[in-house]
Amino acid sequence: MRELTVYYCNKCGRYGFYQVARNAVCPVCQIPMSVFPMSYQYFMDLDYTLRDQLISEQIAGIPETAPSIVQRITEGDRKNNSRGDLAGMKAQYDALVLENRRLHKKNAELEETIVWMHDMIWDLTLKLRETPRP
Repeated sequence: MRELTVYYCNKCGRYGFYQVARNAVCPVCQIPMSVFPMSYQYFMDLDYTLRDQLISEQIAGIPETAPSIVQRITEGDRKNNSRGDLAGMKAQYDALVLENRRLHKKNAELEETIVWMHDMIWDLTLKLRETPRP
């Protein structure tokens, strides 16, 4: 069985996966699609935004930069390194804690305002009842 190949449309940017090149026709533009210079499996491992970015660069004719030897050697370590992820989550957690404290403070101020308004309304209501009507 033949392996799937990634094809993309030079006009609209749609992409698809085909085994045979003659089947690679854009369903929208009805023109033959071009081969994307990446294996199917590696392409599927990318997220959607990176796929779209790579296809746009391919359509625009921006040459891809080849990764350096250092980048290729350390790629596995970067994938499996969770310290950066944990640092990002910690920063997000700290921001949420600060936001939570700010909202609690604001909520306390609003509750004090409500109590003050409630007392004021009752005081005015009692004064209205005590004053004789003409």
